[in-house]
Amino acid sequence: MKVRTGFVSNSSSSSFLIWGISKSSSELRSLLTIEEDDEVYEKLEDCLSKTGLDYYHPEYDDTYYIGVSWSSVKDDETGAQFKARVQQLIAQLLGADLPCSTHEEAWRDG
Repeated sequence: MKVRTGFVSNSSSSSFLIWGISKSSSELRSLLTIEEDDEVYEKLEDCLSKTGLDYYHPEYDDTYYIGVSWSSVKDDETGAQFKARVQQLIAQLLGADLPCSTHEEAWRDG
């Protein structure tokens, strides 16, 4: 998982903008066959470390956002190629061809 460490204009806020999917923890438990006692984020961190995908999980919400930041588009990659690459990584991770879209979220940490 990549953690944003750069400058944030309001230090008590967090935000992201990715191309990917959003799933609840129960949906991810089913897709990743996670036992009830196991933590979703632990399984995700293990799986994602091998894929190049990121995830975001606001503390106030049950939603997990999985994808790649738009700032990670390669110099020689078109938007369509970027989207197809991310779609393929998500399909490999979850074993399903899930529709992707742009997700943006911001929340106050404190």
